[in-house]
Amino acid sequence: MTSRPLLGLITAPVVLLATGAPLAARAAPCALADLQWMTGTWRDDEARVQTEERWTAGPGGRLIGSSWRLHEDTPGGVMEAMTLTDDAGRLVMRLRHFDSTLAQAREEKDAPMVFVATDCAARAVTLEGTGAQAGERFNYQRLGDELTFIGSFLHAGQPVRAEARFQRVGREK
Repeated sequence: MTSRPLLGLITAPVVLLATGAPLAARAAPCALADLQWMTGTWRDDEARVQTEERWTAGPGGRLIGSSWRLHEDTPGGVMEAMTLTDDAGRLVMRLRHFDSTLAQAREEKDAPMVFVATDCAARAVTLEGTGAQAGERFNYQRLGDELTFIGSFLHAGQPVRAEARFQRVGREK
């Protein structure tokens, strides 16, 4: 996963916004059953950084995710815990970040980051931030054994683009 200044997202939701029509008016509805394509173990190995993300179908169709990003030559890194659930008819992802030892959480104990699925397509989903994450968004898209993540975030008021191209590890059952 790489972080660099935001130069504009190249994903379909941005193209939709550029047409002037509200995103909600054009967005395809999302259901948990439509996102089962995310399940599996996904790796993005760079020269000095390794990233892994896992998604599992849990009871009630919910998706449970975890990820880690660790650096080869430094003790730093980040761990993430995620859930995708149906919350009163809308898909909501809640996530929390921790340091690589799980000793320090980034978010307050009662304040996970919250993103809502705003557009679903065949093997693609866009989620937009709410609350403190308003103005942030990210997209997952799967093509074969590749899962692409592209995100637009704000860090200290500055736009940051994050991107990862994961390869499937192992096979679905």
